[in-house]
Amino acid sequence: MNLQLFWYISLVWILVNSDEITRPNIVFIVADDLGWDDVSFHGSDQIMTPNIDTLAYSGVILDQYYTDTLGTPSRSALFTGKYPLRLGMQSISIKASEDRGIPTPERLLPAYLQELGYQTNLIGKWHVGKSREHYLPTYRGFDTFYGFLGGSVDYLTYNLIETFNHTSFYGLDFFDGLKPVEDLNGYLTDILTDKAVEVIRDHNTSSPLYLHVSHAAAHVGGALVNLQAPLDTVAANDHIAHSARRLYAGMVSTLDKSVGHIVAALAEREILKNTIIVFVSDNGAPTTGLSQNYGSNFPLRGAKNTPWEGGARSPAVLWSPSLNSGIWHGLFHVTDWLPTLVAAAGGNVNETIDGVNQWEAITKGEQPKRNDILITIDDIGGWAALREGDFKLIVGDLKDDSGDYHGAELRALRHEVPIYEHVLLESETFRVIKETLKMDFNMEDAFAKRNRSNLLTKTIPLQDAVACVPTKAKGCLFNITDDPLEAHDLWKSSPEIVKRMALRLRSMWAGLKPRWSPQYDARANPALHDYIWRPWVDNDDVFVEPPTVIPPFPLQVTIGELEYLVDLNLNSFRQKMFDSIKNMGRSFVRSIGGLFT
Repeated sequence: MNLQLFWYISLVWILVNSDEITRPNIVFIVADDLGWDDVSFHGSDQIMTPNIDTLAYSGVILDQYYTDTLGTPSRSALFTGKYPLRLGMQSISIKASEDRGIPTPERLLPAYLQELGYQTNLIGKWHVGKSREHYLPTYRGFDTFYGFLGGSVDYLTYNLIETFNHTSFYGLDFFDGLKPVEDLNGYLTDILTDKAVEVIRDHNTSSPLYLHVSHAAAHVGGALVNLQAPLDTVAANDHIAHSARRLYAGMVSTLDKSVGHIVAALAEREILKNTIIVFVSDNGAPTTGLSQNYGSNFPLRGAKNTPWEGGARSPAVLWSPSLNSGIWHGLFHVTDWLPTLVAAAGGNVNETIDGVNQWEAITKGEQPKRNDILITIDDIGGWAALREGDFKLIVGDLKDDSGDYHGAELRALRHEVPIYEHVLLESETFRVIKETLKMDFNMEDAFAKRNRSNLLTKTIPLQDAVACVPTKAKGCLFNITDDPLEAHDLWKSSPEIVKRMALRLRSMWAGLKPRWSPQYDARANPALHDYIWRPWVDNDDVFVEPPTVIPPFPLQVTIGELEYLVDLNLNSFRQKMFDSIKNMGRSFVRSIGGLFT
């Protein structure tokens, strides 16, 4: 063989294989129903989250991160990069005995990463379809799955109970791949953490790792016992006055320790230096309501399953040793993770999605790629919310208490809190990052970031807030940049913005795939399947959707909107006529010129 050709082939081989080796590992950690005020990097000393905070201070805090307002829509958006309304996955989360899931033609995030050579693993919660095998994680791009398929399980028995028509269905919901796991012992958060550590330790580093850890915490248990926490973590939160809030804090403390153990395992495996870590919540905390967990979104308005900031604006951290630490103020939506992480892995998304690749903007300090976000459209609940630049529009007929500032009453303390700096310095993540990566950690910078992340330091006093609650006759408009607490309604003072944004929402609403109320299927009863929540419908069984129509948009049409629409169409028609005449002129000149060539 020609020596020059040999060296050329060798160089190509090295470049190809080195590209595979240097693809970053990705660890994506999702908390369930964790509120804005439930992480201490947002300023509260009540619930300490030092491991999460250390990632926040040494990484990038996404302070305008939006999810959907419920679990299934949020997770569907994350995995597909598409707004849930395009898939029929908006509104009420999938029930355990409901035949529904992310449509099988959709490609999910793990499938994109598989094509780039990643070993893909899901540990924990799925909740985007389980009635048929082809909805399950190992059919949608995950090489391995270890966890539960429904919305929640008991933290000690791993069972789920669902009641309808005065009948309770109950059984085990925990699987290793397709096989039920019936010999588990221990606290659920610890079990999921131990499995994540095992996957990291056993990982073959010849392939990059994608590890998706989707915790049950801090969601209530799924078998009638709501708040379950280890006794030692409850004792560590003894300074919290409200007893239910103390139990909730114990669940969050265990979740925070899980983050520390995962970071330590990455360091032990010597792959932390080439790993991207994401920590997010799937939506806001349900401070009140059916799934009440005593989490808090304070000082944001509202809670889970509402279009207010407390329902959809969630804690989010992006960490990598290659990132410059800071607070990123651009808009970031849950759909953005798919294109952003695929880009970080060296790939491209060529399909049409709603998500935006934000990797370059964040890593290179460029202008944010996103200027607007469809926060939610809920055709069953009857509301919608759109963010456009600084402004947020909410329409719908909402309850008067849906946008209260829930959580303030839970902040009471009965003892002195631990010294925050000491807790931070003693955390596992702080020790690992300092010792393994030799990263400088400036405590003054950390406290400055914490102060800037505390919305109470830069907003109006709540006693001066004037609540706006939308009705079918009138919505609410806020400047979220200046008014993140949604305290000053601009509906009447900014009519042009209202008209434009309302028309955009109407257009999106008209294009949704309508939902129907959950249809419970008696064939799902675990009593028919050895008291295990197994898939109960064959893949090729015909899926019959109940007849549905798109419900009316939850805002009456105003004369101003009609005038705006007419003006918009006239201007568009005028521009099209001008362009057409101009093009005709150019064509005429070219034709005449041809006669003399």
